Amino acid sequence: MTGQTPAPPPTYDLLLRGGHVLDPASGLDGRMDVAVGDGRIVDIGPDLDPGRAVRVVELRGADRYLVPGLIDVHTHVAHGATTPGVGMGCCDPDEVGVRSGVTTVVDCGSVGVANIGVLPAHILPRAATRVVVFANVGSFAHTMPGWADLASLDDIDDRAIAACVEHNPGLVSGIKLRLVGDIVTERGEEIVDRSTKVAREHGIPLMVHIGDMRAADRPRPERMAEVTRHLLDALQPGDILTHLCTPNVGGVMDDVDATFPLLAEARARGVVLDPALGMGNFGYAVAREQAERGLLPDTISSDVTLGGQSFHSLVECMAKFMAVGYPFRDVVAMATGRAAAAIGLADEIGSIAVGRVADLTVLDLVAGDYTFLDTTKARFSGEHGIAPVLTVRAGEVLTPGWGTHPWGFLPADAATVGVGR
Repeated sequence: MTGQTPAPPPTYDLLLRGGHVLDPASGLDGRMDVAVGDGRIVDIGPDLDPGRAVRVVELRGADRYLVPGLIDVHTHVAHGATTPGVGMGCCDPDEVGVRSGVTTVVDCGSVGVANIGVLPAHILPRAATRVVVFANVGSFAHTMPGWADLASLDDIDDRAIAACVEHNPGLVSGIKLRLVGDIVTERGEEIVDRSTKVAREHGIPLMVHIGDMRAADRPRPERMAEVTRHLLDALQPGDILTHLCTPNVGGVMDDVDATFPLLAEARARGVVLDPALGMGNFGYAVAREQAERGLLPDTISSDVTLGGQSFHSLVECMAKFMAVGYPFRDVVAMATGRAAAAIGLADEIGSIAVGRVADLTVLDLVAGDYTFLDTTKARFSGEHGIAPVLTVRAGEVLTPGWGTHPWGFLPADAATVGVGR
């Protein structure tokens, strides 16, 4: 019909303007704008019209980056599911998630099927952060008193796990096994075989913790390396080996000549290698030697617990790998697109693309003199810190607070570093 006024172009709910967009998964690397509407990315390009936006956030700055929402594939966020002093203390998912620049976290076996109900009933409905759940193969998991999750093979209850999966559709995305404790020395191969069988029956990946910091004090510590090699033979595509850089007994650096060929075969099959630094499973010297040998992790994760929340965060873990020698682009890839692929969500998250959910993180890469600590209390230095500036979760803008640990790390001189936000 002639003379009719054209309809105005649709407005954006949010326009993130002028940032350095870095998305290794999609190949984006340069200054451009990202527009968001109805919780999804609706446009990407240079000089998008700010007049169309309800809200405009300027991101200009020499070392300010807009990246896909960070993904932490190893955390413990079953807050309130464990008794203080008895089980592992877990974090509030938003403290280590959106308030730390992270849009997706994976809870890795904080609870087993006997108490996993606390997650859908009390934790997931209140969390702004996306939480992916890996159930512990042990029925009570980290809630049982003592160091290990399993006291006997009977703690792996196949029927209970099946009932949990059946009655909680879509809740359990994976199974977690920790290879620690006396029972691993005694029956480690049987534990691996039974756990892999459970994961295969339900068509979900198995994540396995290697490295036992107390094994050196027990008889026959060499058994841990034997069990790890058995594990490497048993892991299948999509399974995750976590604590790649552990200096503890049972790590992949035990008897390198025997272990490395098996590790290479596992990776060729599609097994994911995740470092999961935590407070107890990252050795700087181990990470450096692995890098020199060409053994590079697929992901970076924090293994953050309530006890560790005051000492590290995902962004600090990324900065530690920069101190090892990894470029910024690589650590971003390991905490975004590669992390999404590792948990089977590459088609949904981990990349900046039109139509995708608007999960985004704004980071400052800050040059300086930084000192970090590893599990052995060895100090090592780095030239960059990474600070979260802004989190966008499904289109909602949130200002990070970095939990109880400002920055997630401190400069070497312990001075306060201001970050514009």
